[in-house]
Amino acid sequence: MVKLGRQRIIAFDVDGTIINGFWLSQVIARFGLLRAFVFGVLGLLYEARIMEIASFMRYSYRLLRGAPKDWLLLMTDQVYLHRGVQETFKILRDQGHIIVLISSGIPDFAVARLAKNLGAHFASGIQVELEENQLTGHIAALDCRGQTKVDTLQDFIDAHHFSDYETVAVANDRNNVPLFEFVQLAIGFRPDQVARRHVRVVVSTPDLRALLPYITSPSMQVHVPRRLGQEILRQLLHASAVIIPLLWFWDPSWHLPIYLFIGSLTILFILSEVLRRFGVQIPLISKMVLAAGRENEIDSYVLSPLYFAAGVTLPLLIFGTLLQLPNIAAASVTAFLIGDAFSTIGGIFFGRHHYSFNPKKTIEGTFIGFSLTFIVLLLIVSPFSALITAITAAVIEFLPLRLDDNLAVPLITASILTALQVLGICYLN
Repeated sequence: MVKLGRQRIIAFDVDGTIINGFWLSQVIARFGLLRAFVFGVLGLLYEARIMEIASFMRYSYRLLRGAPKDWLLLMTDQVYLHRGVQETFKILRDQGHIIVLISSGIPDFAVARLAKNLGAHFASGIQVELEENQLTGHIAALDCRGQTKVDTLQDFIDAHHFSDYETVAVANDRNNVPLFEFVQLAIGFRPDQVARRHVRVVVSTPDLRALLPYITSPSMQVHVPRRLGQEILRQLLHASAVIIPLLWFWDPSWHLPIYLFIGSLTILFILSEVLRRFGVQIPLISKMVLAAGRENEIDSYVLSPLYFAAGVTLPLLIFGTLLQLPNIAAASVTAFLIGDAFSTIGGIFFGRHHYSFNPKKTIEGTFIGFSLTFIVLLLIVSPFSALITAITAAVIEFLPLRLDDNLAVPLITASILTALQVLGICYLN
């Protein structure tokens, strides 16, 4: 155990810091599909700054009119938490720190239930109106500036004579700026842009254990496990899409259905992502989005599937349909799908030698991706054309380009192959 010079009072905002997402969204999503849809619309209005947070909260709680208190407590037991919450709280308790949960959007009884489940010392939430143990849909006056959290924490310190304790705040959004300014150590846990300007420490990984060294001791070693299984699944999902350029190349009648299919999936993805941001899950789609997204996107909007869809569609549309270069279009997309996926997987399992100019990539991963790309390309082009395409895509893939790989690899590969063909240097056939 690390010995500390002073004990600390650590105030955690609940939504987005302890809970992965929002308590309201996760509860409303289980209270009815129509209510969940309306909540998603309210969330869009709030995110677009069309609706103030006070109106957003009031309308959201009207959606919970008639919800039994006991059911809400049960739902609180089932909310999704960030990784490492329980382990983090245990370490903090063992070291004598005081853990406080404060929320300006969750009923006080629900915050108290969460505090009990996690072993926190104090909890504070908003007052909601109950009749016959059911929510009426009305809530008390809201604190839209975050000052109530400061007053609550100060009252707790005064009531328990904790003035000798250092204060720490852990939160993620702009509504906690007064709290950040009140405490001695402000930690932003995956903070938004406004909150980021008011904190001393930024924790970007979606695992609460990552903040322990800043609270306990800088020398404390905390193991935050990598999600290799999810990364491998993400890459396999990418590679499985190779059927799209193959069908597009083999049978022109598939062109329009493929464009419509990708377009429909993109629209469905955008809808799913907006709803997921507020805790509303679309069966199967939401799980696939999370599997396809990068770890640093999970707690915000997942954008990589949009880049991926563009990386597949644009080369087929521009170089295939518009420029009438089907070989180049299909080969570049195929090389992207196979090479990018299996160079990453190969690097995970066999990568030992990293490029000095791009440490995220490995020589072994590049070779594995290149080899499998060459083999699959033989299904649509000649061996020489497959070799040229595989080499081009492999080089682009390991270069440290600023453009997202999902766009850079297929578009630049197709552009280079087109230039080679126009100049008469190399023809894909």
